Amino acid sequence: MQRKLAFEHTPGLALPLRFLLVAPWFGALAGLLLVWHGADAMTTRWAPATLAATHLLTLGYLGMAMAGSLLQMVPVVAGVELHWARRLAPAIWGALGGGTLLLACGFLCGWPLCLRAGGMLLAGAFALLVAVLARALAQRSAPAALPVVAGMRQAVLALGCAVAIGLTLVAVLVGALRLQPTVWTNVHAAWALVGWVGVLVVSVVFQVVPMFQSTQLFPRPLAFALPPLCLAGLALWTAGYLLEQPWQWIGAGLVAVCLALFAVYTILLLKRRKRAADVSTWYWWLSLGSLLACVLVFLCPKGGDRSLVLGVLFIAGFAMSAVNGMLYKIVPFLLWYHGQHAGCDVPGVRQLMPDSEPRVQLAWHAASVLLLLGAAFAPGWLAQLAGAVLAVACMRLGFDLALAAFTLRKLAGAPHPES
Repeated sequence: MQRKLAFEHTPGLALPLRFLLVAPWFGALAGLLLVWHGADAMTTRWAPATLAATHLLTLGYLGMAMAGSLLQMVPVVAGVELHWARRLAPAIWGALGGGTLLLACGFLCGWPLCLRAGGMLLAGAFALLVAVLARALAQRSAPAALPVVAGMRQAVLALGCAVAIGLTLVAVLVGALRLQPTVWTNVHAAWALVGWVGVLVVSVVFQVVPMFQSTQLFPRPLAFALPPLCLAGLALWTAGYLLEQPWQWIGAGLVAVCLALFAVYTILLLKRRKRAADVSTWYWWLSLGSLLACVLVFLCPKGGDRSLVLGVLFIAGFAMSAVNGMLYKIVPFLLWYHGQHAGCDVPGVRQLMPDSEPRVQLAWHAASVLLLLGAAFAPGWLAQLAGAVLAVACMRLGFDLALAAFTLRKLAGAPHPES
């Protein structure tokens, strides 16, 4: 892993920014959906409103944020050119956003046409994204970046599997295929959340935590081993689950151990650093604590349906907390970097994004995680309040990032950041 990055390969600012700035608003839509539907959206994972809100968070919020982050990080971390990205990024952005909205509408209203259209747009978006990333990741990267690049490759592979299973489920929902939707939905969720989101966050953390949190580097053997072991466990669980074999739990246990080891080791690195904890560190405490809680809930003896609790802990607690913290670091840094190279008299990163802004957003976000957990047990009392707080948290993030971008635009005196 490397601290020195190949900034000469950095893409234009507009390329990642269009993804990163729009991502929070999908989270706000999901929160407003919970407000509108209330307890119906937090009673069962199979409710139309639950499916719609979940995909707004996973495809819209996390999908946009992760696509933008990868399009920015891959060339800089690996030291390679990102071919086709400038031309294809607007199409990926439009298809991902439009497909997510259509899919959510299809779930919510039960309209097969929306499901078909959303599935086709999402298939096109992810096919283009995987093509762009695969070409870049297939190139020879800097030796120090190999663990991060290897993890990204494996996350993109898991994304391909999750998308293929998701399209199969769309075909089932519109009556084109006959499969057990419950079984394949569980497999799809596992590959999308653990394989794509989980492995990608783990791989990115190997770079961003030492870089932004001033910690020691992760041990190279650990960085090389965790992502493939996690995917191997996921593949073993999938095979056992589909064949209804008891050894499926060996794979599930391997995944749980990998995620728990990652969380514990990252927490230790953060505790050992000399610099005092700041608000971005608090995001990591919340994210890693939620991941450990998710593993513990998963490993607890069977006692009813825990899918909503696991979903809240993994999506809102682990993934969204990590993404929120990284966005508050990455977006101001990109604005500052490109502003400097454009010759603008741009203020420093801390002036573009004072600590007071993420501190307020963190309070709202942490409250939304707690309320969503409470709503999983008492939806009639807390579902609408949880949705309202989630919407406010995501709107606050969206406004903070947009305001920083608008500040640079004003200084540059141009209608749009240069691509």
